[in-house]
Amino acid sequence: MSLLKINNLHKSFEGVKAVNDISITLEKGRILAILGESGSGKTTLLHLIAALYEPDSGTLLLDNERITPPSEKLIAGHPDIKLVRQDYGLFPNMSIRANIAYELRYYEENYRNERVDKLLEISGLTHVQHHVPRQVSGGEQQRATIVKAIAEEPKLLLLDEPFSHLDAVNKRRLKNEVLNLIKAEEVSCIFVTHDVTDAYGMADELLIMQNGNALQLGSPEEIYRNPSNQYVAEITGETSLSSELKLSTQHSELRTFLRPSQIRVSEKSAIKGTVVSVKFLGAYYEVILEVEDFNLKMYSFDKLNVGEKIGIKIRQLD
Repeated sequence: MSLLKINNLHKSFEGVKAVNDISITLEKGRILAILGESGSGKTTLLHLIAALYEPDSGTLLLDNERITPPSEKLIAGHPDIKLVRQDYGLFPNMSIRANIAYELRYYEENYRNERVDKLLEISGLTHVQHHVPRQVSGGEQQRATIVKAIAEEPKLLLLDEPFSHLDAVNKRRLKNEVLNLIKAEEVSCIFVTHDVTDAYGMADELLIMQNGNALQLGSPEEIYRNPSNQYVAEITGETSLSSELKLSTQHSELRTFLRPSQIRVSEKSAIKGTVVSVKFLGAYYEVILEVEDFNLKMYSFDKLNVGEKIGIKIRQLD
């Protein structure tokens, strides 16, 4: 059952199209990641959905009801849509518990306390509930901000670059914690990011944007395996081959991009390459091969030697 419907949405700033003819349907309980470089229009789209920006044209529906634009309200926004910005948005001199409780200040006290207790427990913040934001980690601050946003049980949660402040270890941990929190609260979610690794393992659907345009919408796996163009291929993962390189075999010709994971060592292959460099990346080695005067990247669990000549085979992703 659909929660959010966006039809032919447009938004320009001083003649520059920030969002150009975007149409999306988000089902209830699903998580959508919007991926794009800086200036792609992803944050503008998020603010349009949150009813903080006025669309030039197009329609936005939440549960089949029109999302009222800012021009028709005293205060911009929507009560069932909560946006979490990059700056956390916690009151610095209030405890984590008080920050969350503030969102429920108009509710009956017993319900408020029960709701805050539940949110602290499922977010793993009970042990820091009496600390002020500066006394907890960045990951705990981000969790507290998300918990604060969902305290009133919104239908849709919007996250603007939710993991950008964090190091790799805390990012991995927070992704799992946020995913569990969203699923536990049964809230739908849209988040924007410039890093595709934020989307993998978390998003049910992925929207790729460039210069205000929607290039491709689908599951992360579908887009990774079948990108619509070279830009989509490059932003969703490493590619080893430009469209100009032609690899010939006895049976076919390959003229496309390649993922490093598609390339395998094969002694019998007619395609030969020379190892140019080898980097140890923990679970595997990153190997650069020179093939037909082009450099290709592949991954190998076995260490290869610089200068070594090897045969390679190309495995199809689908």
